[in-house]
Amino acid sequence: MLIFWRLVLGHFIADFTLQTNKVAQWKRVSRWGMLLHVLCHPIMYILICWPYLSWTWIHIHGAALNGWVCVALIVLIHWVEDEWRVWAIRHGTPDTTAFLLWDQAVHFGALLAFSPSLSGTRPELWVIVAIGVVLLAHFTSVLIFFVENDCGQTSKVLAEYKYGYMAERLVLASLLLLPSFWFLAGIAALAGLMAMRLSASAKRSWPHVIITSISVVAIGFTLRHFIII
Repeated sequence: MLIFWRLVLGHFIADFTLQTNKVAQWKRVSRWGMLLHVLCHPIMYILICWPYLSWTWIHIHGAALNGWVCVALIVLIHWVEDEWRVWAIRHGTPDTTAFLLWDQAVHFGALLAFSPSLSGTRPELWVIVAIGVVLLAHFTSVLIFFVENDCGQTSKVLAEYKYGYMAERLVLASLLLLPSFWFLAGIAALAGLMAMRLSASAKRSWPHVIITSISVVAIGFTLRHFIII
């Protein structure tokens, strides 16, 4: 699964970090916007998987497909899925959290289908850490945005305080990486965040606080498992 996790990292960077608010809006109204977004994916896959692109990744009906071919197929599927999603939204399909998660499930299915198994390999530490950072910083922001909108609230998580919220989640997760029982400082910080929301002194909705807490705990302790053991 070594190559799979590298592809996952490339996907998250291209689909979230590099897909700014402007790019996300542009791709819905222009072919050029869609092209720019889609091209970010092969660039990231090639950069991150460069040492393995000449390897044979999978066999289909006796045909050996190397990394270059598999990356091309992954990008093609990504483009088709994104075009279909934009078409569906234009024709009245609500752009909800469920639709976002469906979209990501299709992309991950393509990554898994065209990745070599390489059984016995362990995910590389730098890749797992990088995925955790992107998840906390960008994916969680997008998830909060969609859930808040589904709850009928005007989401501001991608607006004025966007990078402040990202930094907050990264700091909170970093506290969970402290050795021994010092990670309890992170738990205390999350409790403080909840207390601020209860006292209505924080500019965060309940979905924002809950998703932040779940993301920080889940990703923080996952990274702790890989880094500390």
